[in-house]
Amino acid sequence: MGKSFLLLALVFSALRPAIAEDCKAAVLKHLHTSRDFTVKVAEAMPAEYYNFKLTPPQMSFAEQLVHLSQGFDYITASFTGDKPNPAKPASLNKADVIVFVKASYDKLIVRVSNLTADQLAKSYHTEDGDLTGTEMLLFVLDHTTHHRASAEMYLRAKGITPPEYQF
Repeated sequence: MGKSFLLLALVFSALRPAIAEDCKAAVLKHLHTSRDFTVKVAEAMPAEYYNFKLTPPQMSFAEQLVHLSQGFDYITASFTGDKPNPAKPASLNKADVIVFVKASYDKLIVRVSNLTADQLAKSYHTEDGDLTGTEMLLFVLDHTTHHRASAEMYLRAKGITPPEYQF
């Protein structure tokens, strides 16, 4: 039993970098799709409704998109050990928010592209608890989906059919 376990551990250890690279490639694929889809959602809302809120305590449509984009920095700052310092759009108008969303995704895609297998496997202490690098990437995707779906509800409340879902 001991030799079998040791052999399995050695095989897994040898495969770990390949598994991490596969995970990173899948996340990068979905980040590109997510960027394009999120921009379509942002473009679907008329400029005059960027300050629209479903209810007073909620974020506006523009604020949802900005929060979604700033989340990239908050969630992935642990990779570098830096304190999160997310950028801000020039304004909350449609054109500035769309530029900001695109730039935020592009920065994230570069950051993820440069991650190593060790960074993905390592555990990090974050505001959301201890997470591996892979878990942080999954958190980015989940957080993005959550806030983009909220933004889509704002479109529907204005009688606008959101762009067709992309995965």
